[in-house]
Amino acid sequence: MKPAKGDSPEPATPMAKNKKSPAVGGTKKKAFNESKAWKSGMAKLYGIGASIVIIGALFKIEHWEGASEMLIIGLGTEAFIFLMSAFERPHAEPKWELVYPELAVEDGEPAAKKPVDQLDDMLQDAGVDNAVLSRLGDGMRHLGDQAMQLSEVTDAAAATSEYGGALRTATEKVNGLTDTYTQVSDSLTGLSENKEMSIAAGEQLQKMNDNLGSLNGMYEAQLQQMETSRQLFAGMSDLVQNLNESLEDTKKYKDNIAALSTNMEALNTVYANMLNAMGNSRG
Repeated sequence: MKPAKGDSPEPATPMAKNKKSPAVGGTKKKAFNESKAWKSGMAKLYGIGASIVIIGALFKIEHWEGASEMLIIGLGTEAFIFLMSAFERPHAEPKWELVYPELAVEDGEPAAKKPVDQLDDMLQDAGVDNAVLSRLGDGMRHLGDQAMQLSEVTDAAAATSEYGGALRTATEKVNGLTDTYTQVSDSLTGLSENKEMSIAAGEQLQKMNDNLGSLNGMYEAQLQQMETSRQLFAGMSDLVQNLNESLEDTKKYKDNIAALSTNMEALNTVYANMLNAMGNSRG
């Protein structure tokens, strides 16, 4: 029933209060060092603080100005980082025993057995050993062999009718094979005749080959004779050239002898005139 206009609403039930109240039945509030903001801030603190520590150490190593102050700042930052890391909660180890039950060992108690081990224990308690399992396997194989033999007996009648049909088919194939054999025999006869013709053609080709070999030998001999004649003609040409050069030299020698004889005659005339002149001067 709806309340009248102007009436105050009914108070909330305890269930409603419990739903709204975070203290009763609500979600438990996480600690500050478990919050996402804490983890994100610590990650940034580690990175920025490490860079400050490294810069301070670099100033000290290089002996730059202000090295002592930078080293103090760097080491102070590192000490602050260690102080803040003391408030971090340890990492939660995963419960591997839920995935691997054999890891669940407490107070020296043996781990839970696997299903396979439990099955082995059940078979052992029932008195089922390897011999019983072996006999069971032999029985199953024997049953399979009997079923196969029964199937073979069932198929015997069908196999008999198929055998008759196969014989008829084989007879037809034998008849066809006879015809094929006749055709092959005729083909072999033609091949024999072709073989004789091939042998004759081969002999003719051999003769032609021999004749070509002889012609080739004669051609080579002719080439050798032509080379010898060419060399002979070249020698004769050199000889004629030498003779022509000798004739030129002989002609020059003849002209020189004639000029020498003329000069000797002129010299004799001069000498005779000198002798006559000397004789006249004495007289």
